[in-house]
Amino acid sequence: MTISIFGKVPEDSGDRELIKLLFDELLAIYDKIFVWQTFWASIKDFVDVNSKIKTFSNKDELRNSSNLLISLGGDGTMLDTVDFVIGTEIAVLGVNLGHLGFLTTAGREDMQNLAKEIAENNFTIEKRPILGIDYNELASQRHFAVNEACFLSTNRGSIIDLEVFIDGKYLSTYSGDGIIIATPTGSTAYSMSAGGPIVSPESSCLCLTPIAPHNLTFRPIIIADNAKIRVHIPQTDNACKMLVDGYSIFEKSHGDILIEKSVYQWNLVRLENQDFFKAIRDKLMWGTTPKYLSGNL
Repeated sequence: MTISIFGKVPEDSGDRELIKLLFDELLAIYDKIFVWQTFWASIKDFVDVNSKIKTFSNKDELRNSSNLLISLGGDGTMLDTVDFVIGTEIAVLGVNLGHLGFLTTAGREDMQNLAKEIAENNFTIEKRPILGIDYNELASQRHFAVNEACFLSTNRGSIIDLEVFIDGKYLSTYSGDGIIIATPTGSTAYSMSAGGPIVSPESSCLCLTPIAPHNLTFRPIIIADNAKIRVHIPQTDNACKMLVDGYSIFEKSHGDILIEKSVYQWNLVRLENQDFFKAIRDKLMWGTTPKYLSGNL
């Protein structure tokens, strides 16, 4: 197995020590490690420079050199790896140096033993669906989303109307702040914050979640993941912006956006002692007693 590392500049000095530890452990096992050039430039002053370290600067160099990519950061850092690995069999293992980290499988406490766990293949690979999003008439401009495609009004406080069609059949016109179309992976991201359901990753479905709907009878709806979704933006003075996994893609006053499950999948690594249900118990503190109820204030 060939290891590559992607990450964001660590701000915490404690995280720098953990990153140095991870490199030391990996270099003791593997003959060569590839590191994203930008990340390497930010850490090489506190990680021992080693002839085993090679750098990559683009997805072609990564694809030719690795089959497992370690992401050091939070969920946002992991999402940044999608452009590097989409269309390949490269698996992504996330180490959470951020906050909640639903996508990450390891934390700071796992850093010392992580290299050994990888070398002994103590992990599984989950195949996560990816959305393909086309936003012009020729469908020549496609973007990909692991979490969601989100449609929002560009004018804060102004309602936007969005017509939604499922497999050519009219669903409804959503009036409100916008809508989210999320994968099971994205169900614990923006969709959850907007009141959408938590969906287990292996579920074959998509979730359409309204954002602050003007009509309170609107509720999130689950649809099959092989459905073809068309979002029509009627001609209006109030433009709509679309975000894909948190990144703004466009602003437009009218037009159609087509969304469907892509042929590509995202290979997500889970350590053997981790699973989705443990993650939501731990990160959402399910089954725990709040301090104000237990008297431990």
